[in-house]
Amino acid sequence: MTAERNSRQRPRTCVACKEESPKRALIRVVRSPGGGVVVDERGKLPGRGAYLCANRDCLAKARKTRALSRALKTEIPDELYERLEEYVDTYGETHGEVDVRELRALLGLSRRADLLYIGIDSVKSQYVKEPLLILTAADASDSVKDAVRKQVDGGGNIHVYAPLEGKVLSAAIGAANVQVVALPARNGLADKIKMLLS
Repeated sequence: MTAERNSRQRPRTCVACKEESPKRALIRVVRSPGGGVVVDERGKLPGRGAYLCANRDCLAKARKTRALSRALKTEIPDELYERLEEYVDTYGETHGEVDVRELRALLGLSRRADLLYIGIDSVKSQYVKEPLLILTAADASDSVKDAVRKQVDGGGNIHVYAPLEGKVLSAAIGAANVQVVALPARNGLADKIKMLLS
């Protein structure tokens, strides 16, 4: 495996919440060599980059704490925050190279195959039985994030933040108010989801 591929697969950290996620599940903001700051929708622009979860909470926190300014070592104009708000609000069919439609289809297929555990209680009841791929909605509550973190620590579970807000995740699997789902980590559908998000 090449160094470039290893670099692409390495998780990145949101400057606001400090949670790691696959690079393609985050929004990249870049300070170009010329000094301008832009949203890097494709994740390929040259320059110093910083990453944010695709939700309003992390965006608001990054603005309040000046986390983006510190990470990029420059002032962030109000216009960029307005652009980020629009980008988060319209976060839709594709993000970077992640095909969100394909992710939703794979999650729906996992549900129909009766492989999907929905909700934190269901995930907790299964993680001791087998390693799980756990996906958390981009806008999951802090209590859900904390609960998932406890399931991942010390176990063989894999956790990723899905590039989907809770309402989109819920619609994808035909359930209401979903913030976290999981499926057995050792099956073909989990492998496809991991490849899609890596």
